[in-house]
Amino acid sequence: MKSKRMFTVIVLAILCTISVLTACGKKADTGATPSATQSQGNQQEETPKPNPGELKPEDGAQLLIWESKGPELDYLKAVAEQFEKEYGVKVKVDAVPAIDSVKKLTTDGPAGIGADVFSAPHDQLGNAVMAGLVLQNDVYDEKAKSEFMESAIQGISNQGTLYGFPTAIDTYALFYNKSLMPTAPKTYEDIVKFAATYNDPKNKKFAFMWNVGQLYQSYSFLAGYGGYIFGNNGSDPNDIGLNKDKSVEGAKYLQSLKQILPVNTNDINDNIITGFFQEGKTAAVINGPWLQASLTDVNFEYGVAPLPLLPNGQHPISFSGIRGLYVNSYTKYPNAAKLFASYATNKTNLIKRFEMTKQLPPRKDLMEDPIITKDAKAAAFLEQAKYSTPMPSIPEMGNVWVPAGTALATLWNDKQDPATALNSAVDQIKTATKTTK
Repeated sequence: MKSKRMFTVIVLAILCTISVLTACGKKADTGATPSATQSQGNQQEETPKPNPGELKPEDGAQLLIWESKGPELDYLKAVAEQFEKEYGVKVKVDAVPAIDSVKKLTTDGPAGIGADVFSAPHDQLGNAVMAGLVLQNDVYDEKAKSEFMESAIQGISNQGTLYGFPTAIDTYALFYNKSLMPTAPKTYEDIVKFAATYNDPKNKKFAFMWNVGQLYQSYSFLAGYGGYIFGNNGSDPNDIGLNKDKSVEGAKYLQSLKQILPVNTNDINDNIITGFFQEGKTAAVINGPWLQASLTDVNFEYGVAPLPLLPNGQHPISFSGIRGLYVNSYTKYPNAAKLFASYATNKTNLIKRFEMTKQLPPRKDLMEDPIITKDAKAAAFLEQAKYSTPMPSIPEMGNVWVPAGTALATLWNDKQDPATALNSAVDQIKTATKTTK
């Protein structure tokens, strides 16, 4: 009897399970999209992922978009107009600085007045995810991974989960004065050789300058030798790689370049570097696309090239910043919002965005497009972007900048052993991280 009773219980449990699964299946047929966070609470609802071609806006959908004032805003307004004509969804685009959007959404999101789609730099994503403010890019994830640069995908992901839709990528490269260097140096050894005949420190003439004491630029040397800040693509604060052997090796090569730039870090900053290059004293500098605005009146022709190869034959790995669109987890219209974000980052529209903003589109299929290849400077930055990694977006990154900068200054100015300098930096980072937890 006991065995028979147990069999009856098992059968009833199976029938209940089938009944529940059938009910869920019927609910999924409504076309609802899965969301990481529901607008009316934290309950999650599992529904089958629709194919991108099947995603349709909800009936009566209306969207609010946030973007920084300027050409980026003008671009999204143009896209919104197209989107409304094509899908019948009304779209309003408001000016909200991208760097402020996550902070603003912490109050506006739960109140139901936040943007359905918002623009933000990738280093804000960690905070947005922790606060439950952003939906996963769970419909277009595989499509995005196949169409965009790996560094762009890393930037708009958190803990391996894709959230955003990339709009642009920023990184730095090598500017060179063509009257002094007719062709771009292929390797750093080429620069060292050039410096032997060009350098004149008394008259402040240098072959090459960069902001040595700034981790943002000097990271390229460490990473080019295999170094890193945090493990797991910058997401693991417990794995600090700044003082690992490969980082130290990169720092040793960086330190060796003082022979061609015999200036202490206190006398090397962005303003000084820009001034020397504008005056035609420095032959080559590391900087980003934003430097071009300061070079409109120089009396020489300049070029832009990817960073030169390191002595180990590897490309320096520059830091990059990824701009992207994200879908608010409190949106009433997740289908329409995801569709708009994808639409705004398709090939045709990102070509339009580049034309309007001059910000580099991180799509693979635009690398060889004439819109990029006919602009040699943009092509150089985009080429370097292939060898870039997004700045870590986890909160612990805030504890890295000052100790790392101090270590770079110490090994450069005082010729301290790089391993000792970097070990000290990591100790300070660990202490700061414990204090802020």
